[in-house]
Amino acid sequence: MAIVEFNEERAHEVFSILTELWVEKESIFQGVTLPQDIYSLPSAPADQALWLFYAALPMRGGVVSEDPFKPLFALRQRFPEIFKPETVASDWTAEQFVGAFVKINLEMNGGNGAGALTYKFKEHARAWWNNSFTLNSDWRGNPLNIFTGVSEFEEAFRRVRFRGMRRKIFSLYTIWLQEKNLIPFFPTPLPVDFHALRVLWATGVIDIETKSLVSNGRYPQTLAGKPAIRVKPSLTDRVAQWSQGFMERHGFSHLVINPALWVLSRELCVEQYQNSSRLRGEEFVDSAAVKDNPALWPPRYKN
Repeated sequence: MAIVEFNEERAHEVFSILTELWVEKESIFQGVTLPQDIYSLPSAPADQALWLFYAALPMRGGVVSEDPFKPLFALRQRFPEIFKPETVASDWTAEQFVGAFVKINLEMNGGNGAGALTYKFKEHARAWWNNSFTLNSDWRGNPLNIFTGVSEFEEAFRRVRFRGMRRKIFSLYTIWLQEKNLIPFFPTPLPVDFHALRVLWATGVIDIETKSLVSNGRYPQTLAGKPAIRVKPSLTDRVAQWSQGFMERHGFSHLVINPALWVLSRELCVEQYQNSSRLRGEEFVDSAAVKDNPALWPPRYKN
């Protein structure tokens, strides 16, 4: 397990800047619309909670957060019954779910089936099906019942047994519910994934023990010997749990820090030269090498 250390003085500085910019909607936060706010919500609170519950399930792996919402909204229009746990429990099979996902992807992508829901779509479809049964049996079909009497995130997290919804996804879902005023505000951790990790690490909020990457055919040769970490739940969970306590002690809101971190990563990290997909691992130019040889600086690069 990677060793991670926390610099709380630096965290206070970074979180203060993010809070000011997010609240005032300055800099890269001007005109931002978050993915969960793009599509209209159902009218009833329970239906809103169900829509957000199912929308949270695909938010893992390498998925771009905006991408699943369009096909999910198409699913809601075409198959509204699958957003009702009691209907799923009585009328739908896992195979029918997979078929619905395939149908929507084919309709939305010109018959080639390549859409935002195709990433592990069978896994997501079966998780949706299984979790509908759990919602129906454990919570009377209403996920808001999970949070009855809850005053802290871990209390709610201990109550649930959903497939494909660990701490990161469940904290994201909790934050969405709080944003929509569907449940009370209470201390909640940041949904920590590689996006949050790279911003927190780059800004000096956290320091993670690294190992030199071994060239074994799985990684580009140009990355051999570079410092690397393996992102595992043991690491992300520790950072998440630290974030909850830190924000609570110092008066920061996860309803601000979470979207600010996410937008910062989405807008700026993609512009970083070494993150460019066009490199395909064929080169890795260190900052020291650029300083020694300015000819290595990419043309039209935004610094």
